[in-house]
Amino acid sequence: MKKRSKRILALILSFVMAGTLLAGCSETPQKASDAPSTPPAAASDAPSDAPSTAPETDRSSWPSYLGLAAGGASSQTGIVGAVLAPALTEYLGISISSETSSGMTANLLMVDEGTCELGFTGTDFAYEAWTGTATWTDKTCQNFRSVMPLFPFIQQHYTPAGSGISSVEQLEGKTVNLSTAGSSTDTWMRRVLEVSGINCSITNLSPSDANQQMSDSLVDCAVCNGLAPHSAVSEFAATNDTVVFGISDAIYDKLIAKYPYADRYTIPAGTFEWQTEDIQTISTSCMLIASKDLEEGLVYEMTKAIFENLEELCGQHAAFTYVEAGLVVNCTTPLHAGAARYYTEIGIELPDNIKPID
Repeated sequence: MKKRSKRILALILSFVMAGTLLAGCSETPQKASDAPSTPPAAASDAPSDAPSTAPETDRSSWPSYLGLAAGGASSQTGIVGAVLAPALTEYLGISISSETSSGMTANLLMVDEGTCELGFTGTDFAYEAWTGTATWTDKTCQNFRSVMPLFPFIQQHYTPAGSGISSVEQLEGKTVNLSTAGSSTDTWMRRVLEVSGINCSITNLSPSDANQQMSDSLVDCAVCNGLAPHSAVSEFAATNDTVVFGISDAIYDKLIAKYPYADRYTIPAGTFEWQTEDIQTISTSCMLIASKDLEEGLVYEMTKAIFENLEELCGQHAAFTYVEAGLVVNCTTPLHAGAARYYTEIGIELPDNIKPID
């Protein structure tokens, strides 16, 4: 019995020593100072699949419901909101609802005034509202914070092929639909018409209604801002020979001289099935914003969840293929502290103009 006890004791000691040796060979955790300091090339490179060593976020005081101000049901942002809201509900475990609105300027006001906690707006509109230079509101808005840029809002003009219209300059005296009043389409196309000195009759119908009106020869041209090819254009082209056109250099130069937030954008030939040449137009950037009063931990987990589930979101809507963590540097207003925490963790150096403020 004594010999057997000694053998057992020796066996136990050998296991302990082996465990100690294995522990000594384990890899030393990376220090925060060793993390990369340059932005990742794409969103898919940013999130890590490795388990986080950060303390678990306290969710005890999270709200049970959040509203996401998206846009019209058939608008680009409305459709994206219908994808993102249920996805975030699943990721975060709280109910998030996509709310309809008249567009991106209205969305910003809804978040700023506390009607919704989240919303889609433009980097251009955010800057104008923050600095008090907006023409679409008479107040300065600073109760919102940036979370991330999403996708480009590309201006597309389309008309029946038999209309004889193939440029903005030819809209003089015509009836033109600018989508919902207060939308990005409405705001930017009014600016285009303003700097061009073009007088035309304006309607503010939904894209679907505008398509019907064009088919009945009651509207001459329709405009929509969003990804290209825009679903409204494709819908109209399914039953009508269609012309899509952009904005001339002369108009663009006048536009950015007064409103320097629009970028030149090329819609490549072949984007629309019948399109044989590149189309030069303008674009702005849609972004996700949050109320400044949302908890840091909640916005951190939301930002992290979007990037860690980006592949799944891309499968649900093409808009998410444009989302890259490194593009956060293109935001025009301060980040929410929760979002900033995520970007800093993955090694993105934030410009001073978007660092969180109190």
